[in-house]
Amino acid sequence: MDLNTITASDFKAFFRRDFPYLPSDPSTYCDADKYVLDEDINKAFAEAQLLFNQGLFGTDAEIRIGYYYLTAHYLSNDLRAAKAGIEGVGSFPVSARTVGSVSETYSIPQAYLDNPQLAFYTNSTYGLKYLSMVLP
Repeated sequence: MDLNTITASDFKAFFRRDFPYLPSDPSTYCDADKYVLDEDINKAFAEAQLLFNQGLFGTDAEIRIGYYYLTAHYLSNDLRAAKAGIEGVGSFPVSARTVGSVSETYSIPQAYLDNPQLAFYTNSTYGLKYLSMVLP
C-alpha cells in the first residue's frame, strides 16, 4: 500500500474526537497554536513512515489503522514537545493517581519499559495501542 495516498483529512476522519483540529472557518478561533494543523499531521506522517513496517499487518485496512495509530503517537509526542519547549523532558504515563477516595492504578509491562526499542511507544496511549497491534 502506498502510504503517501493517506491524507491529513483521512487521519482527522479516523481520529475525529481525539485532537483539537483547526476549524475550517478562521473567524471561529483566536489562537492557531491551540489547534492541530495539517502540517503537524503531515510531519507525524513523515516520522511514522521511517519506522512503519507494513509487513506486520494483513489487509490494506489493517495497514491504514496501524499507520494511523503510529502517526497519532508521533503527533502526540510532537505536540507535547512543542508545548514543553526546550525545557521539556520525556515522561511515561501516570501509573497511579488518587482523587479524593478514588484511586486508579495501571501498569505498563516492565518488558516494554526495559526494551530500548519498545519503551518509546509507551509514552502515549496511541503508542501503546500500536504496540498491541504489532506484538504477538
